[in-house]
Amino acid sequence: VHRAILRTGEHVAVKVQRPRIREIMRADIELMYSVTTLLDWTRFFGATQSRVLIDEFARWTADELDYLLEARQSTLLYENAQNEPLEHVARVYRAYTTSRVLTTELIEGIPLLEIVRAVRARDAAYLERLRACGYNLEQIVRHLDWNMLNQVYVFGCFHADLHPANLYVLPGNAIGYVDFGMVGRLSESVRESLIRYSWQLFQYNVESAVNELMHWLAPTPATDQAAARLQLVRVHEGFLYALGSEGELASAGLPDTFQPDARNPYTTLAVEIMDTVRRNELILASDIMSFLRMLVMLGTLRHQLATDYDLPAVARRFFGQLLRQQAESWLDPRMVLGRTYEMSVQVKRAFAFVEFLEAQQPLLVSLTGSYFGLQNRLGNLKRRVIGLGISVLVIGAGLYLTLVDPSEVRSIVPAGLPFEWVHFLLLGLLVLLILALVHHVRQLI
Repeated sequence: VHRAILRTGEHVAVKVQRPRIREIMRADIELMYSVTTLLDWTRFFGATQSRVLIDEFARWTADELDYLLEARQSTLLYENAQNEPLEHVARVYRAYTTSRVLTTELIEGIPLLEIVRAVRARDAAYLERLRACGYNLEQIVRHLDWNMLNQVYVFGCFHADLHPANLYVLPGNAIGYVDFGMVGRLSESVRESLIRYSWQLFQYNVESAVNELMHWLAPTPATDQAAARLQLVRVHEGFLYALGSEGELASAGLPDTFQPDARNPYTTLAVEIMDTVRRNELILASDIMSFLRMLVMLGTLRHQLATDYDLPAVARRFFGQLLRQQAESWLDPRMVLGRTYEMSVQVKRAFAFVEFLEAQQPLLVSLTGSYFGLQNRLGNLKRRVIGLGISVLVIGAGLYLTLVDPSEVRSIVPAGLPFEWVHFLLLGLLVLLILALVHHVRQLI
């Protein structure tokens, strides 16, 4: 990335693609595809085919290398952030942008990467200077979270690569965003499901949150859904417990080595969800993948900068405000015309469907009659099979008696009828009954 000045005097950032980078990445991806059979054989990704994940990675890579796509994604996020004082997205200069050259507004602020390094190094002098200039780590994290919640739950379009090198801290602890090669997109149904999941989770309704989460997971024949659900409940209970204990651990002044995993419950939650998906051979909805990846990155930042930060309180405030805004929008007279039009379209579709069903009524009646006729035929066949079976048993028993105790049978045979004929008559009748029984059984099958 290079600094430049336009003829109009505006300072811009110009990102120029490295020569042959596309060929290099294509070769790397082909190498990944060459080991898919081994990965699938070892069940490394659970029920998810490794080719599916590599396809997703290849798509992300292609998106990152197409600067025109990045420009469109940046413009979309820029427009969504116009009324957000805490969020600043670099504006794209379209006239100076191609598929290999991207020109955007130059965002000048404090690189978040610089702050993260100072926190890791425990550079007290740097952090004191930062505070003296009016910057506050907890507010920075709060604004990162608020912007993420807004991007995901209001617009369904979010920055999916929250690496500290892509973030800048601006005056007022606002956040500047650059590099939009990876942007997540959520359908309306998934976005609404995420709202329900997050609201229930931060209201501490674990069962309801997990029930919503299960909508994103498709079982396979090898999946024990009850066991998977129980594991997810435990994962979320552990997450909420860790949130409650974070402040206690931080206030105790314990060293970092004393609290490894518990100090990052946000990342742990996403990782354990993915681990549960893998171990129970579930298939995760593809548009949730980038969301979870973003949560891992943001959770890591959040925990490095503000350990005792109360995310549940911020989330509850955000969702409370979001639900109020949605309720107010339904009462807004300016929205009545649009809602009326949408409802009229839905009513027309409903009437069209009813008319379609009415047009199909003769066919439905015919099918119904055929169904009940078939049921009657099956009933008659079953009765015939039972009757034939009983007849076979009776005639077979008679033939058995004539062979075992001929003297007893002779006493009941009419005079003048040769006894040998009785054998042949019973045997012939038995054969006919067996053939009839086989024929009727085949009709049932």
